[in-house]
Amino acid sequence: MSREKECKPPSMIIGLDGWGNAGEASTITVSYLIDKLKARMVGEIESDEFYNYQISRPFVSIEGGLIKRYDKLRNVLYEWRGDRIVIILKGVEPHLNWSRYVDRLFEYCLKYRVKEIYTLGGYLVDPSYGKMSVISGLTNNPEKLKVLKECGVEPASYEGATSVYSEILWKSKKYDIDTVSLWVATSVYIDKRDPAAALRLLKTLTCLLSLKVDLSEMVHTVRRFKAELVKEAEEDPKLRELTESLYPNDGSWSMPPYTV
Repeated sequence: MSREKECKPPSMIIGLDGWGNAGEASTITVSYLIDKLKARMVGEIESDEFYNYQISRPFVSIEGGLIKRYDKLRNVLYEWRGDRIVIILKGVEPHLNWSRYVDRLFEYCLKYRVKEIYTLGGYLVDPSYGKMSVISGLTNNPEKLKVLKECGVEPASYEGATSVYSEILWKSKKYDIDTVSLWVATSVYIDKRDPAAALRLLKTLTCLLSLKVDLSEMVHTVRRFKAELVKEAEEDPKLRELTESLYPNDGSWSMPPYTV
C-alpha cells in the first residue's frame, strides 16, 4: 500500500434499495461507481435472516421446463484501490433485525479499517415545495458540517420515521467512524428511475471524497431522461412543472415532512 493511501483512511459508500431509494437514486449511484471504478467484489453479508420473502420474493427464471436462475436479495461489498481505498456496499434495506444487520456491517468496517461512511438516499418531493437540485445531509460529527457545506450540502432538519441509515449513523459513533447521510430529492411525478437525482449524488460524493470519476455517461443519460420528460410533458401539466423544476435557482431549503 502506498504512503498516500496510508494517509487516507478507507471510506465506505452505502447504497441500499428499499424505503429510502426514491427514483432508485441510491442504487443507480453505487452501480455507476462500481462500473466506472471497476471495483471488485470482496465480500457479501449473508442476508436470509434480514428479509421477509413474503414482502420481497426471490426471482426465478425458467425456460422450457428448466430452472435457469434463482436470485435472492443480496448485500455485496466491492473494493476500489486508487489514490484512496473505497469500499462500496450495494444491497437492500433489511426488513428485519436491523441491529444485527448493522453489527454485521461494522464487522466489515473493522476488517477494512473504514474510518468514514457515506450513506445515499432518495426521497419524494413535490416540485412546488422547494428546490429539486439540493442535496440534504446529516452527520454524527459536527466537524463534518463545514465540509458538507463546502460541497453544497444543506444540513437537514427532520423528525419522524426513518431508514436503517439512521441506525448506522447512531451506532457508528461507538466505532469512532465519521458517518454522513446524503439525501437527494426526486419528484413525486416521476414513476421511473431518476438519473438526474443520481447525478447530483455523484457530483456531491466526488466533491466530498476528492474522487475522480468520469461522469460523462451519466450526463448523457440525464439529457436523454430530460428529453423524454419534455416530450411527455406536452400532454401532462404536472410533468411540465417538473421539467421546469429539475434545476431551479438556489435558495433556502428544508426537508419536507414526508422525507423517507
